[in-house]
Amino acid sequence: MSTTSANNKRIAKNTLLLYLRTSLLILVQLYTVPIILKALGAKDYGIYNVVGGMVTMFAFIGGALTSGSQRFIAIEIGRRDKKRLKKIFDTTVTIYLILALAIGFLLEIGGCWFLNTQMNIPADRLYAANWVLQLSILAFLINLVSIPYNAAVIAHERMSLYAYISILECGLKLIATIALQYVLLDKLILYAVFICMITVSVRIIYQLYCRKHFEECRHYRFSGQTYMGKDLLAYSGWNMIGAVALISRQQGVNIVINLFFGPLLNAAHSIAQHINGVFTQFVNNIYIASRPQITKSYASGQVGEMWKLVFRSSKLAFFLLMLICVPVLIEMDFVLKWWLHDVPTYTVSIARLMILSILIETLGNQVIGVYQAANKIRRYQLYSSTIILFNVPLSYLLLRITPNNPIIPYIVSVSLSILYVFSILWNARREIGLNLETYLKEVLLRDVIICILTLGIVWGSTHLLSPSLFRAFLTVLLTLACSALFAWKIGLDSKEKVFVKNIIKQKISRK
Repeated sequence: MSTTSANNKRIAKNTLLLYLRTSLLILVQLYTVPIILKALGAKDYGIYNVVGGMVTMFAFIGGALTSGSQRFIAIEIGRRDKKRLKKIFDTTVTIYLILALAIGFLLEIGGCWFLNTQMNIPADRLYAANWVLQLSILAFLINLVSIPYNAAVIAHERMSLYAYISILECGLKLIATIALQYVLLDKLILYAVFICMITVSVRIIYQLYCRKHFEECRHYRFSGQTYMGKDLLAYSGWNMIGAVALISRQQGVNIVINLFFGPLLNAAHSIAQHINGVFTQFVNNIYIASRPQITKSYASGQVGEMWKLVFRSSKLAFFLLMLICVPVLIEMDFVLKWWLHDVPTYTVSIARLMILSILIETLGNQVIGVYQAANKIRRYQLYSSTIILFNVPLSYLLLRITPNNPIIPYIVSVSLSILYVFSILWNARREIGLNLETYLKEVLLRDVIICILTLGIVWGSTHLLSPSLFRAFLTVLLTLACSALFAWKIGLDSKEKVFVKNIIKQKISRK
């Protein structure tokens, strides 16, 4: 079996496992969000998400270092250098411990001040909001110091563990949600307590597994390898710009919404963000399954194989995301009314625009894996991520001019997403050797044509019908049929068609 074929099968297996995990998480989320919204009420639901989101904004530091940790660990695994792998892991843990102390101090001072003096929180819920803040800080710091262990799991491609622990976490949150309906205490505070306890439990499991199965995770020692730390921080420092951009768009916009419109609009944003998170999880499964292979292929000098993985996984990510995006975009109003019954104002429009942004960005996001593997992220982060960073200041400025339109930040986000993708691809031509003409022809153009044709045909065939379960079911069937047809006719090249045919033949012959 060729290396390419083995890599493709490993990616396909890992992706399938992660999609099964994500499907279960989505089902539980579909069940729990309406219960939480009803138990807390729209106001408290908005408070929980905007206050917790204020803490989450600091996750950009952990997010930036996560990709760096995965990269350096995966490279040493590919080189089979166990001694250096151990040093890399210990250095990573040391950095996270120091960061946790520093960030915890800043959050306690700055977070308490901002919550109690600047945010638009009703006076009678300020006490509960402070509890949410403290518990969110604790959960965040625990997550932060556990990131090296998560990075080791992904770098070793133990996707089954990643899936099983996520399912366990999902089950615990389901139990907490059900219990929330039957308690007489302050539900906002209690929900924050439940989430914090679940976070602690999950992180303990990750660390115990890693120490048992991965040699580099045992017997941690404080690392004084300053040159390794500098390499990781230098790499992650540039990556941090991208993490800041992502978090600012998600949580920064939520805070801007709070300043102008209050916690009820935060509830609409948070529900839309939940929906957007579902789509993000789906596409991230492709990245999680394929990027360790991209990094290892680069580290071993197999650049040609690496680009094949990038092209194919980029198309796969877009196709799979489109399959769920198209029906939801068309049936968003019906889906939300069926799901939540009482839908906060503007939720439908906000959710549609968020989904459109992530669909657009999928056209270029997989190329980022090559930037990371090659450690050439400085110029990419300066140009591409800076574009996304403009989301918050532009939104704030435009809302000052037209303060009665809460949709403005999300229109800004879609516009910036288009510029973001072209910035990634244009810079990749110089920095990492991307054949831009080939990528535009083989990936981007095919994806866009398939999406426009599918969306146009499905919408044109169903929009005259009244919203109903039958129309939603018909929309899904038409999306599947059109996507499959256009993916085969337009999306796949001749080699990919042969690969798919061989897989089908193997499945049939086994039966």
